[in-house]
Amino acid sequence: MPNSDGLAEGDVFAGYTILRRLGAGGMGQVYLAQHPRLPRRDALKILPGDLTGNLEFRQRFNREADLAAGLYHEHIVGIHDRGEYEGQLWISMDYVEGTDAAQLLRSDYPSGMPKADVVEIVAAVADALDYAHSRGLLHRDVKPANILLGHSGPRRRILLGDFGIARELGEISGLTATNMLVGTTAYCAPEQLRGADVDPRADQYALGCTAFNLLTGSAPFAHSNPAVVIGHHLSTPPPRVGDRRPDAADLDAVIATAMAKSPDERFATCTDFATALAGQPATAPAPVTRRADAGAAPTEVIARPAGAAPKARGRRPGPVTVVAALVAVALVGVAAVVGMHLLGGKSRQPASSAPSPSAAAPPGGPAAAAPGGAAAVPPSPPAITLSTQITDQSGVLGPVEHAAVDRALTKLYNGRGTRLWVVYVKNFGGLRSFRWAENA
Repeated sequence: MPNSDGLAEGDVFAGYTILRRLGAGGMGQVYLAQHPRLPRRDALKILPGDLTGNLEFRQRFNREADLAAGLYHEHIVGIHDRGEYEGQLWISMDYVEGTDAAQLLRSDYPSGMPKADVVEIVAAVADALDYAHSRGLLHRDVKPANILLGHSGPRRRILLGDFGIARELGEISGLTATNMLVGTTAYCAPEQLRGADVDPRADQYALGCTAFNLLTGSAPFAHSNPAVVIGHHLSTPPPRVGDRRPDAADLDAVIATAMAKSPDERFATCTDFATALAGQPATAPAPVTRRADAGAAPTEVIARPAGAAPKARGRRPGPVTVVAALVAVALVGVAAVVGMHLLGGKSRQPASSAPSPSAAAPPGGPAAAAPGGAAAVPPSPPAITLSTQITDQSGVLGPVEHAAVDRALTKLYNGRGTRLWVVYVKNFGGLRSFRWAENA
């Protein structure tokens, strides 16, 4: 079994001879290893022992590795074998000699890659994703670090890796049964972050974020506080590539469509996005509106414990008060959702204890029906801890509001004791509701 420092050169694990470590992360360590029988070197990923001890995770890992092993595509890293050895799950896959897009950005293109290179990379990844989607799999963690760049003679190889956390389309919630969000917040679609149903368009959103990163050298909503990043994904229009790189301003509308908050406003397929990025006609929905109409009422955000259903649909009389449910969220490993007490600015009231997630209604689930088929009227939500206005009258975060929210979230993230939370967001009657539950 690997020690706390991992495996060393010459160690043998599940028959594989370790040559060197390639990298490490929240989901384990990856090694270059010699195959036990064939004259071939594989990339061997070894997962932490505590994950192996989780029955639900182990079953999901084995199932998804089997599904990913059935993918045969020139732009997808192939899966060769998987197993369990001395209490740790492992998976072996193609070793791609070269680098990944994230490393290439850091070393050679800190301000963004040439447009032609980005178009080539996005086209290859889009083709791989559409292929996987046609076979019922989502990737759920598209990002530059998972795009491998190698060479095979004079031709550059572009491969999408880490399909080990891919998921069947039939399992469409962004959260696992143990409330682990799969994905990286910097590239996660809004519906994936709130644990709602996800489909291939969530991968397209992540590919749009990835394209933005490759073009500019930074993620769309880069910030040291994951809570701020999540808040921007949920409510902020996509930033303009042209603001950071004027020579790529012609791609603003294409990126904004791929990163639309609503999946229905994105391109029909990932390949359509890649085609549009290359400047060719593609099937796309109506352009994304960056700002709401001037006369539109601001969005209201209501925080209530999990299990409390939203009010019945309908407009309330009088002006809508804009309330911020400032929920700090961070990733643990691949993405346990972490949150803290609400923070804001105008009123302070005691926060009620939230029920455990097991008692919470499923995210996005319908309200219970009353006898006779009539919809039951759910109870009013308890008062939130604190509230503050975070949007202007158009319902869009402006620079001043953004700065206020960022400061509040940063103060919250750094200044309170961390507790585990499950966070959902649901739209109803034009309002957005955060439903949260403490996961003690």
